[in-house]
Amino acid sequence: MTSPVAQVRKMLVLIPEAWRAGPDGLPIEKAVKVTGARSVKEIEEVVSTMGMMEFGLSMPDGGLLVSIEEGRVFVDRGLHLTSPPPLSLREGAALLAALRPFERNAGRSVPAAIRKLRRAVPEPFRKTAEGLARSIDFQVDPPGEWADSIAEAIERRLEIAVDYRAVASGSVAQRTLEPRAIFHKDGHWYLAAWNVAKGEEHLYRLDRIAAVLIGTRFFGDHKGPPMDRFRTRLLYFQSGSERDVTVRFTGEGAALALEQWPERATTNDDDSVTVRARLAPGNFLLGWVLGYGGQAEVAGPPDVREQLAARVTELARVYAR
Repeated sequence: MTSPVAQVRKMLVLIPEAWRAGPDGLPIEKAVKVTGARSVKEIEEVVSTMGMMEFGLSMPDGGLLVSIEEGRVFVDRGLHLTSPPPLSLREGAALLAALRPFERNAGRSVPAAIRKLRRAVPEPFRKTAEGLARSIDFQVDPPGEWADSIAEAIERRLEIAVDYRAVASGSVAQRTLEPRAIFHKDGHWYLAAWNVAKGEEHLYRLDRIAAVLIGTRFFGDHKGPPMDRFRTRLLYFQSGSERDVTVRFTGEGAALALEQWPERATTNDDDSVTVRARLAPGNFLLGWVLGYGGQAEVAGPPDVREQLAARVTELARVYAR
């Protein structure tokens, strides 16, 4: 059976596609293709589970029905999907929180929907709604056939051998771990575990685990930093080398910075936006700034700015060859 998170992802893609198909409906074979479903049966399962939606207190007569008839997917709607109705603080926060886990991996449709939802919340309440949405993390049961085995090993404090798939190469290698906790963050499930060979704690995505074998060695007390660091809003753990860094954004980058970090962003007289963050100088910071394609620059401190300038010089030499 498809997991609830996967069902939501497919439904978010299916609804606009079936909507655009109009009264003729969307052929179910095309629905399989556009959603990435494994089969027609999976589309039928998603529609059966999530096909009826209601829009809440602010729109009591509104609703949306997704159905399958004679091999075609239809959307029967009581209101247009282009502009949401005015939302209460509670409704806006709940909807934003529900979409947040899919913001990074669901293409352009989810970020566009989030922007519309923000505008649908009355301006005086937007900041509060954003805060409430960030404090809520919708969770489902851990996915995959190995979740139960890992949970058992955590409870009994038994060492496990895990076949783990590398992101870059796709190759699978075995790791001996002391499992500590399974937790959910931004649409993914993670295992926090002590890597016996490396002598340090690491995070492992559950969807990249290919096999789990529970061992017989009892490892006693858990090793590693306090668990509180897994409760932060972002999956970023301080290394101790963090510093205050100022980044200046221009053009579209300025608009994105204002939307993403409203509490830390300052608009300048030339319409650029300055954001102050506490980060560790290095590849992550440099790559993040370079990712804005010239619409972001390190404004300070001077040595971090010089570090980025040196990296740009190195890249220029590489591509000059």
